[in-house]
Amino acid sequence: MNLRCAGLLTLGLLLIAGCGDPPVDDTVLIVAETTSIHLYVPADGYLEATDASPIAVPRVPTGALQVKDLAREGTLVKKGDVVVTFDDTKLNIDLENHRASFASSEQRLTGNDLNAEIAEGTLSVMREVAELERDNVSAFQIVDTTIYSKQEMLEDEVRLDDAEETIVFADASIQLRGEFYEIEERILDVEKEQVSGNISRVETSLGNMVLRSPLSGLVLYRKNWRGASVGVGDSLFSGNVIMSIVDPDSAALTAFVAERDAARIEKGADAEVRIDARPGHVFAGKVDHVAELSRPIERGSPVKFTEIRVALTDVPAGLLKPGMKGTAQVSAGRVEDRIVVPRAALRGEGEQQFVVVAENGQFVRRPVVPGTGDRVRVVIDEGLAAGERVVLGDVELARDSEDASSSPDAG
Repeated sequence: MNLRCAGLLTLGLLLIAGCGDPPVDDTVLIVAETTSIHLYVPADGYLEATDASPIAVPRVPTGALQVKDLAREGTLVKKGDVVVTFDDTKLNIDLENHRASFASSEQRLTGNDLNAEIAEGTLSVMREVAELERDNVSAFQIVDTTIYSKQEMLEDEVRLDDAEETIVFADASIQLRGEFYEIEERILDVEKEQVSGNISRVETSLGNMVLRSPLSGLVLYRKNWRGASVGVGDSLFSGNVIMSIVDPDSAALTAFVAERDAARIEKGADAEVRIDARPGHVFAGKVDHVAELSRPIERGSPVKFTEIRVALTDVPAGLLKPGMKGTAQVSAGRVEDRIVVPRAALRGEGEQQFVVVAENGQFVRRPVVPGTGDRVRVVIDEGLAAGERVVLGDVELARDSEDASSSPDAG
């Protein structure tokens, strides 16, 4: 039984009441009857596309990217169309600087190798000269003291020692200079690798300056918590979602229900959806998601709501668009053979709830125990019997003891 049938049932109850005694003044009486009804939970929300692909800032190693251009919201794009372009000016400047640094590192490496060869050659020549001097002195060293003076002999020994020291110095210098230039070469190699890494990172980023649509669909901007979307000139970090490309013909209603009603909604429940922009159309749907936690819709509000999603079926192409507002009546079960009254007949709060019945010519306050129900109707578990007449709507408490028979409309 849908809402229309429920409305007809309520109207029928009113007509039944009208067939008996006329209402007292402006008071409407209904007859409580045993019946079976469907229960519904109302929900308000907006349409979202179920087939959507987010467009996010790519994960690049150079930090934030600045938006240069992007497709307008609401534009229909085809698969492969450019939807976002980032500004590559700074990256191109960085790339040129890194390439210049790389070239400088290579030149310094080449110069270091050349200097090492020159230094080694110079020291090798020094060593060879010292070896010749040593060999010459050794070959013609004065040993005959009867012919040469002691002074001359000492001079030969000094020359020999100088040659030996020069050879030792040349060998040590060649080794030390070699180690020095080797260390210098390692430093330059590390610097060159760092610059090469910088070039690679910039080139990777430059390869992600253009984002293309992965599917054909409608462009929808992603809004932040302030309701603002990305614009040209904004700097964004990796992972930030800019927009979504959605299939406009795939639709679901993301809706919110009062926290107290959420427990009665289950996945797979049927729902009737009405879209504000498409009056006269009723769309069938099924609940495919119920959030586990409730939250306020407005900041600072103590009232909490639970988010649900109703997937629509058999939607004509082009009729609905994401973002349209709508409402849903979600099936919350069925009760069989129970006494049901309009919720407007129920008064009081908590354990002090009651209805006002017309009994023996008087209006009487009748404590009741309400059971399950929805926003329109409620089951009365205890306190009311079938056939009793219940006051619907406001009634002054002073009339609880008023003689209903004093009214010309009373039975």
